[in-house]
Amino acid sequence: MKLWKSGLAMMAALAIGGVASTGALAQTVFTWTPKPVALAPYKAPNKPRTTIAEVRAKISPANQSKTWHQKVVSDQHLQASWVQLAVGDQSPAMFISDTRAGFIVWEGEVEFTIGSQAPFIATKSSMVQVPARTQFQMKNVGAVPSLHFEVFTADAKITYPQLAASLPKPQPGMTWALTRQDPGAEALNPPGVTTNVTTRNFIAQPGAFQFVVAPSLFVNSIRGSAPNCNMQSPTALGHRHINYGEFWFIMEGQIQYNLEGLDGFVSEAGDIVYVPAGRWHSAANYCPGNDTRIAINPFPTGTHNWPPTSSQPNPPLPPISGAGWLD
Repeated sequence: MKLWKSGLAMMAALAIGGVASTGALAQTVFTWTPKPVALAPYKAPNKPRTTIAEVRAKISPANQSKTWHQKVVSDQHLQASWVQLAVGDQSPAMFISDTRAGFIVWEGEVEFTIGSQAPFIATKSSMVQVPARTQFQMKNVGAVPSLHFEVFTADAKITYPQLAASLPKPQPGMTWALTRQDPGAEALNPPGVTTNVTTRNFIAQPGAFQFVVAPSLFVNSIRGSAPNCNMQSPTALGHRHINYGEFWFIMEGQIQYNLEGLDGFVSEAGDIVYVPAGRWHSAANYCPGNDTRIAINPFPTGTHNWPPTSSQPNPPLPPISGAGWLD
């Protein structure tokens, strides 16, 4: 009843011009946004900064040259892992039921077979994406173990072809059942999007570009350079996301970060930097040369909440009176 009455009041305001219904939506506005009283914690495996050396240190000496999988990001929206494939090893043929996945090859040579496309070999700094309901497979075709970084949505459901040689153990409470699946759209671009491509090697084609633009997954290359090696001021807050965490794959150079609640630090190529929802964060290019971070989050049009400018200081907080709209 409360929502119904509030909705009627809003519609009445729109009808008599009390609330602007168009135009102002495209303008910058100031809003009261929810901010955790205590900083959102880092929950394993999430860390402010994860290096490849730290990941490898978790692998026993006996398994250093074997195939292994080490998750480094996991939250309510996305999951990401470092994966090593032993020489000659390959993933099973599989599908992603409803969402996309993104990959960055960091070491070795990985052959990707995606749908009806001709297989291609991805090498260091190659970025690859796979559409939903499209069969794909990865194989190490090099002479040394390969290493790649992979990103799936948190709720990604992996399915396997009928002629699969074997199936993994099902999730608790689940079993496997054969079903008929509608064909996937191998066309990579959803309506109105022209930036998506199957693969791009950053070494061959460096730059700032949007690589994956899809519901629930945004992979965006941000490139620049800095005139010096100075750290950001500790007061450089940057912005925060109130609905989701974000992480970055450092593709080249060095990126200096201010993450709320932590001392500033400099990240290196191959690092994964993560910030939970709600925390201020600011990234800056750090010398020498070009610096590139691959920003990864679940919302291509996600909101950036910035601190008010010096000309717009925070006014007094309005009195708290009753429950919110969704309560």
